[in-house]
Amino acid sequence: MDEKNNMEKNYSRRSPLPIYHTKHDLPPSSRKQGRSRRAIVLYALATCFAFLIFIYAEPFIFPGNFPRPDPAYPAPPASLSNINQSHLVPLEAHIMSKCPDAKRCLQDLVVPAMEQIVEKVDFQLSYIGKVDENDTIHCMHGSTECLGNMLSLCANDLFPNDPKISLGFSTCLIMSYQRIPSRDLVESCALEHGISFDDLNACISEEGKGLDLLEASVKRSENAGVKKSCTVRVGGEIWCIMDGGEWKDCQGGHEVRDLVEVVEQRYRAEN
Repeated sequence: MDEKNNMEKNYSRRSPLPIYHTKHDLPPSSRKQGRSRRAIVLYALATCFAFLIFIYAEPFIFPGNFPRPDPAYPAPPASLSNINQSHLVPLEAHIMSKCPDAKRCLQDLVVPAMEQIVEKVDFQLSYIGKVDENDTIHCMHGSTECLGNMLSLCANDLFPNDPKISLGFSTCLIMSYQRIPSRDLVESCALEHGISFDDLNACISEEGKGLDLLEASVKRSENAGVKKSCTVRVGGEIWCIMDGGEWKDCQGGHEVRDLVEVVEQRYRAEN
């Protein structure tokens, strides 16, 4: 799906925020219910806090139950867990959150491939749009698409080292892209993938946070010369494009096994 020059003007620094109402915006009857629920939550938090104090204080109260580590068996350095990070294969999908081609691309290629190669790639979802000279962000399918893009970027910002969560959430939204950014859809996808709806709302509502993420993502796609959703890049190079319901300009196929194979070949070469 080509980027159009006449994209609808969408998001600037003056856009109204937040998108979702907070409890302070609700009618009095809803606030009363909120207060009762809040009392229950506070009680639960106090109970958990007391439990944590007991757990972490027990070594000092009953030191015999927690022997000191044996210096003969030192813990491995923390850096070992990141030893292969630099050898991951860059894999990137450039999309628009309300684009049917993006839905098919994620559903038929990216997600099933990631299930096999998630440990071997440095994966990123980037978004296609335009930033004009007035620092206003334009999205092809309007302001709701900008919000969908920001929600996905905020999920990634909350879980930067867990693409299973952020990609799962983004795919959940895009599978029902016509409904983006309805609150019930966002809440459902957030619950399904263990993301706090309040944290997502705070990210897109916080002055500059979500907009900065979206602006950086759009500029990344522009700098890569990407204009079609969905464009898949491997190792910084365009590998395959889904455009108008068809795969185009694919290097070595467009099946899941093809993407898995090229990633595994590059991973073996690097390691």
